[in-house]
Order: sequence, then structure tokens, then C-alpha cells
Amino acid sequence: MTRSGALAAVDECQRLGREAFCGRYGFGRTATYDLVLDGGRYDVEVIAAVAHLYAAGTLLSAEDFSGGADAVAHQMRALGFTVEDAIDVADGEDQESAPQLVLQPRGARDRGPQHFVRSVRQGIPLADIKDALGSQADVLAALYPDGIARLWGSTPTTQVNNEKAKALRGRRVGDDVLFYAENHFIARARILHLFDSFPVARAVWGTDEGDASWEHIIVLGDVEEFPTRIPAAPVLRRLNVSAPLRSLTLRSADDYRRVARFLPECRQPAAVPLRRALPAASSPLTSRDLLERVGSLNTHRHPENNAPSRHQPLALLWAISRIAAGKPRLAPWSSFRAEVGPLMAAFGLPGSKVTPEYPFWHLRGSGLWEVHGVRPDAGPMPQVGLFNRVQPVAGLTHAAAELLRNPLARLEAVVKLCGTYLDGVDQRELLSRVGLAGYATADGLLDDGEDDSAQEAADAKRATGPTERRESTSSRLVRDPAIASRVKKLHGHACQVCGEKLYYKRKPYNQAAHIRGLGSPHHGPDELQNLLCLCPNHHLLFDGLEIYVDIDDTVRRTHGGEPVGHLHRDARHHIDEAYLQYHRTLCDLSRLTGK
Repeated sequence: MTRSGALAAVDECQRLGREAFCGRYGFGRTATYDLVLDGGRYDVEVIAAVAHLYAAGTLLSAEDFSGGADAVAHQMRALGFTVEDAIDVADGEDQESAPQLVLQPRGARDRGPQHFVRSVRQGIPLADIKDALGSQADVLAALYPDGIARLWGSTPTTQVNNEKAKALRGRRVGDDVLFYAENHFIARARILHLFDSFPVARAVWGTDEGDASWEHIIVLGDVEEFPTRIPAAPVLRRLNVSAPLRSLTLRSADDYRRVARFLPECRQPAAVPLRRALPAASSPLTSRDLLERVGSLNTHRHPENNAPSRHQPLALLWAISRIAAGKPRLAPWSSFRAEVGPLMAAFGLPGSKVTPEYPFWHLRGSGLWEVHGVRPDAGPMPQVGLFNRVQPVAGLTHAAAELLRNPLARLEAVVKLCGTYLDGVDQRELLSRVGLAGYATADGLLDDGEDDSAQEAADAKRATGPTERRESTSSRLVRDPAIASRVKKLHGHACQVCGEKLYYKRKPYNQAAHIRGLGSPHHGPDELQNLLCLCPNHHLLFDGLEIYVDIDDTVRRTHGGEPVGHLHRDARHHIDEAYLQYHRTLCDLSRLTGK
């Protein structure tokens, strides 16, 4: 286990919620030790298990902790974490959904009061900042049906352990914000959403003399301005915070409860789990967003021919292949360097240096990538020596990885990468190298010993003498012969492309072809909606991505687009259009890789 892997696990727990995080990895709530970080408490054994997954590639189970909870706690302390005895949550309250307390200085100079009036009290019309919102537009539109957003923000900090840095890392959806001004607390609001955006901050608040703005943005619920300002000194004293309040500060849910008597009773329930009630706010990424971001990477351009650098696209292709193979979405720097470095050497632009550290770090700008274990003050491009020393983990964000588990979204992303950045590359060889060779055919890579046409039993080989044999073990995909038989009978044993009826040994002979293949990486289902009845010729062409079914049921050649027939349909045989779309997208990739 590494500290970087543990930080990645903590981040995922914050995103999913404690109960969902434990359930995702097959753990119940532990009752011995909690890992305590920036005011949050996390089940130490689950964090350790997932930390091992991201650092070493395998998820530990409770049985793998040979020394029990004490040994796990000892190892986490050795990694620099605080581990305490687990605490019971009072009155059955879910600690993960209980709000923390964010202490937010409003600022005494003109900018602070003016910004508070404009962006908190009055609100910002979404129409005024629509050009800056980008992917956040849909989220804020859902949160503010009236079109008026209430926003506040913070400038970045170069420190890592000061109060502001801890608050920026640890605050979360559902926390309460107390606004501070002139030794009093003046208002309170709940956090509905969090995001970082310099363009939005500049559009709302402008920039200061150093061209900085409040780019760490909080999206607020109903703002409760106190009729009588609350003296801050008693609250700050019990929270062990120096007066006057000068910095953004975060305190735990337990601390919040201890000072609640000094504040007006919350108009909102104390433990409304807003993160769970508003999934769109915490995971706004859509399939369309995914493809747009894949197609608009901030890549360097070759100074002579303006060709885009291939380093980030190659790294993303590698990450997508991990999802297809069922591997963890995050991997340590050592694995990334060992696997992506050779891809850059073989498929990068001619003459380009092999620098895997650049995509490892800079892919964060895509909104699809995250890095854990590097301090925020490491600079715009940390040294390789730092990566070697701390072994950060990086990979696709949780939202991106979840979308890419869908085979069609994954295939479309591969097509976008190949078509946008990898012209001039032997793409078939590249896909094979990263583990996506199955995209070369519609049936994909089958298990050892598996032959997609074996069920037809028509191609027995002849030999003039005994043939050598060898022992082997294999696994076979389990098909339902009744479904294959049914699709043939529904179409009268005629090919759905050419209408031909073949006979073999005086019996009708044709083949049941899967539209989205059963093999890896397609993993299509063995069901009637995923089958066509085809003659051997058109089955071979269909699986070889030489023909496809267009949206108007015209059967066309992949290379050239000439029509070769029309798909014959039967009302009793429903074909899922999503499978045909998947096959068409495969043919798009075949056109790219067949250059």
C-alpha cells in the first residue's frame, strides 16, 4: 500500500458516500478504527483494501489482513495518516451526510461586500455567464430552475497544510457555510455543488491585479441572512480558530454540533444528504461530454507540420484498455511509465521525446483524469524524481470510468482518439499492443479453443493420415442453441442480406450471427435481439467488418459505402438498434485502421 493509493481511496469514498463506498467493494462498516483526514472519518480497512487495489492492482479482502485491524491501523499510521478508535454516530445519524462547517470570510474591503450582494444575495443570472459554464451549464440549470445562481469562490493557494488548503480539499456537498464579516457571522447557506473554473470565476467576479480569481467555486442553496448578526468570538474560541477569522477554514460535523447552540436553528434538516439527492451535481459527465473532451485534448503541436502530440491520446487509449480488461481505473506511476512509455516510443510523433510524466500530469486538464499523492505546491510540472519517490496514482475519473464501462461509449471513445490524433499510425498494431485487438472483428477475441463457427459443424478438415494431438485446457462461451435455431426458423433459413437459402446434406444450412460479438472487448449478449440469420458468405463479411447495416437498413460495404443489399426483417424478430449502431461504429474504426 502507498499513501497515494490511500488518498485516492479517500477521494473516492468522499465522492460515493461512506455506505456506498463500502458496499461497492464488498465491505460492511468496520467498528474498530477510523482513518481521520481533514475532518472526515473513513473505515480504515476499506481504505487500505482499495489503496492496495490502486497501488498494486488487487483488492484486498477482510481475510487478507492477517494481523487484523491493529495491523492495518499500524500500517496506515506508518504512511502518515491519523488513525483513531471508531466512534458511534449519535442517534443513528449518518456521519457521512452530516454537514461539516465551512467558515468563509466575506472580506472587509469593497470587493467582498460587493461580491456578496451581487453573487450571494441577489444571485447571478445563468444567462449572463452561459458562455463560461461549459459542462457545468446543465448542472446549474438543474439546481436553479429560476435561472438565478448563488455562487461564492476562493482563490488558489500554493500551500498544502494551511487552513485554506485543508478546507478546499475537505469541504463537500451538504456542508454548511458560515459567512464572516467584522467579527460576526452574518449568513449561512448549504453547499449544493462544487467545481473549479477560472472562466466562470472571471465572468462572475473578474480578476485581481495578479490576474487571479475565485476559481474554486461553491454553489449555494437558500441563503439565510441572520436578522441579528452573531458574535463570532465564542464560536471561534470553541472551534480553536484564531480571531479575527482571516482564512477559509473547515471544521468537522462533531465540531459543528458543539457550537450549534450559538447559532440560529437551521432552517434546513441537519443531515440532508444532498450529494445523494443530487447525483447530477456530483457526476455531471455525460457520454456527449466524454466524447467532446476526448476530441479536444490540450495537446502540443509539432512546430513544422502542426500535428497534434500523441502522448495524451496514447495514455487515454491505454486507460480505456484497462477499463475494457476490468482492471482498476487508477494505476501507480511505475506502472504507467512502464506501459505507456513504450507506446510513446513506438507510436509517438517521429522525433518526439518519450516523456510519460507529461500526460500523467497534464491529462488532468481534460476533466477525465485525476492524480493523487502529489502536493498542490509541486508546481505546474513536478519533477520525475518526485513521481519516482512518492509513486502517485493516476487514471480516469470515477465518472469517466463508469461511462467507459459501456461497450458502445468505450468504442466511440476509441474511434474519436484514432480519428482525431492518430492519423499515420499503424492503428491495428497499436490497438493490439494496448490489448484492444478484439476491435479488428465484430466477434472479438474469443476464449482459448473457441471458434464462432464451430456450432455450424460444417468445415471439417481432411487429412491423409493421423494428425498430431496436444493436450490443452480451454473455456468456451456458453451459447443457447435454441435461440440460434429460432432466428433461422423465423427467417425460413434465408439470409437476411441476400435472401439465399443454402442446403447441406439435403438440410437447410445458414448461420446465426451475433451483431455485437460475444468475445472481448464487445461482450455482447446471447439473445435473439442480438442475432441475424446470415449465409456463410455474409456472416464472414459481417464479422470481418466488411459490410454493415445502415440506419435505413441498407447493407453497405464498409470501405466505399456501396450498397450490397437490404436487410430483410420479420415482425416476429425484434433487432435491438443499439447493437446495429455498435457494429456500425466498429466499421468506422475499421475504416480508420484500414488506411
